[in-house]
Amino acid sequence: MSEGTVTGTILKGVGGLYTVYSGGRTLDCRLRGSIRLDGRTPVTGDNVTLSFTGRDGEAVIDALEPRRNQLIRPKVANVDNMVLVIASASPAPDLFLVDKLLIAARIAGIRPVLVINKADQDAGAAARIAAQYAGAATCLITRAADKDESGLAPLLTELDGATSVLAGQSGVGKSTILNLLTGGAFMSTGAVSEKTQRGRHTTRHAELFPVAAGLVKAPSFVIDSPGFSLLELADIAPRELAGCYPEIYEHAGVCRFQDCSHTGEPDCFVTELVAGGAFPKERYERYKQLYRELESREKNKYKKGKTT
Repeated sequence: MSEGTVTGTILKGVGGLYTVYSGGRTLDCRLRGSIRLDGRTPVTGDNVTLSFTGRDGEAVIDALEPRRNQLIRPKVANVDNMVLVIASASPAPDLFLVDKLLIAARIAGIRPVLVINKADQDAGAAARIAAQYAGAATCLITRAADKDESGLAPLLTELDGATSVLAGQSGVGKSTILNLLTGGAFMSTGAVSEKTQRGRHTTRHAELFPVAAGLVKAPSFVIDSPGFSLLELADIAPRELAGCYPEIYEHAGVCRFQDCSHTGEPDCFVTELVAGGAFPKERYERYKQLYRELESREKNKYKKGKTT
């Protein structure tokens, strides 16, 4: 690093203007005209090299550092944890979205942490969801809709010293959690629409926030991402899907057929697990549906390839 340059992390980017966190302060930055991006677009979480323009609090981004990982939606980079937040009852939990986000996290090498929020709405539903994902997430946390940090202790343990992205449906309580984690630095929360049972989208862009001092031991960051209810399934081959399910890949090679898809072949150990209750039937049925979706996508690609 040359004299007069510093390193930082992009907190957010809007309209070509980037807010960068460096040395405990935030700087407004633009890209230097001669910067080489190699086809990349700077995103929240990117580590960058800066130099100062001479104007107070202004700097230019001279270089974009290599990424450890990245997600396409939300567009964020260099993430340690994906904190996937769902509500126990309202809005109604979209478990297909949960499954797709878990798959995205596994593919990107990001540690999945599942938070079942608002457990006091429906304790029975929260327990059933927790049972479905007991073997799927690296860490599973169930919490009531607490209004103070006292209910966040298990989550803070997972966030300490890491960069974590919060993801999930809108209206599930991400904003409330972020307000608590950042000491109120985050914007006000949005209510759940009674008509649509969806949260009102209060976040317009992915943004990184430092976790409030005193809540964690090491510097930690959380990324808020725009609320959404749909997510395109990752572009993987059907046979790669099982590798995104810890409950399945830990039994790899046990089935009768080495190329078993676990969707109905004879002597499939996974279907035996389902029959015995060791692999939740609801999650398994969604696995089969996602597998069929990937198969259909692959066939369509093949057909298009033959006609071109």
